[in-house]
Amino acid sequence: MQRLDTPGLRPLTPTGATQGVADPRQAAFQRALAPLVGQAVQGQVLAKMTDGSFLVRVADTNARMLLPAGVDVGADVPMTVVAAQPRALLQVGNEAAQTPIVHTQAGALPGQAGRPLSAAAALLGKAPLTPAEHLPELDRNTAQATLSPAARAIASALTQAYSAPGAPVIIHGKTPLAGAAGPQPEAMTKQLQTALGDSGLFYESHVAEWAEGKRPLQDLQREPQMLRAQAQAMQSPSEAAARALAGPDLSAAQMINQQLHTQEQGKVQWHGEAWPGQPMQWEVQREENEGRSRGGRDERDEAPVWRSGVKFRFPLLGKVAANVTMVGDQVHVTVQSDSDDTADTLRAWASVLQGALDAAGAPLASLSIGTETPAPGAADAT
Repeated sequence: MQRLDTPGLRPLTPTGATQGVADPRQAAFQRALAPLVGQAVQGQVLAKMTDGSFLVRVADTNARMLLPAGVDVGADVPMTVVAAQPRALLQVGNEAAQTPIVHTQAGALPGQAGRPLSAAAALLGKAPLTPAEHLPELDRNTAQATLSPAARAIASALTQAYSAPGAPVIIHGKTPLAGAAGPQPEAMTKQLQTALGDSGLFYESHVAEWAEGKRPLQDLQREPQMLRAQAQAMQSPSEAAARALAGPDLSAAQMINQQLHTQEQGKVQWHGEAWPGQPMQWEVQREENEGRSRGGRDERDEAPVWRSGVKFRFPLLGKVAANVTMVGDQVHVTVQSDSDDTADTLRAWASVLQGALDAAGAPLASLSIGTETPAPGAADAT
């Protein structure tokens, strides 16, 4: 069909978006109420919206608000203007004992499409602001607020997950590494390996080794992840229900946080007893070779650098700290004490240490024994 354009008439074009709900209209409503703060005004109910709110005309401006049940369209509602800024607040009725304050928002008549608001404007328009004079008074007889089990669990997890920048993850040993008879080097080595291996920090890599046939399943079953799964599988229905009521178990999330922290810091510490009554601190750290970081091409630059250190406080020798640095097949040992007498005693036994390392296939590349004066205010290592 041929189109006919009537002279003098323009084709219809889509209408633009109407004025936003909480922008200039809201500002105009607040300006209208500003001189009326503290005064009684009359509101005329124009319509009831689908969300249960009402469109009320107040001070020659339409506003959306919540009204008490039983209010009909067309009724006049007495109100008192409480505040105009930062948002309009009106109280239904003329007396303080009437319905509490309702939060208002300038509105458009039904059928008018509002322009979409930004997220910030929408949140600000719905912010529950209450004047200070209408807040309840708190005294020593006021019931103390309590947190839900979920909130307490989350707060506990956040507290345990926090660690100072650069601080390593600390594993706390529950039992001594050796018995009262004294440590045996071979047994102590196995116990130290188990202390780190069964901590759960390296569980995923151990699972990969098990999948390749390099690690037995019994090793995995000693780690916290497997122990937790086994305990949950053995729970009765009543125990599972009681555990659910106690709040969420965030131990898995805490373990993941420790794993990520260990990966980021590249070191981990173990605190416990070497044998009954003898505290011990042990730290293992992997560092990037300085030659590799500078772009060196020597084969020695490709070897990883491992550092392992222990700290003791002995009844006779006092404070002793030993650090072992391994670069490829080279072993460097540094021993420090807090007294010259202890350092002299350790030097007298240096040949025994060198012979033990040679027998173990790790010849000593360097050995340094000295004293270290603690810094003022420094904390004890044990």
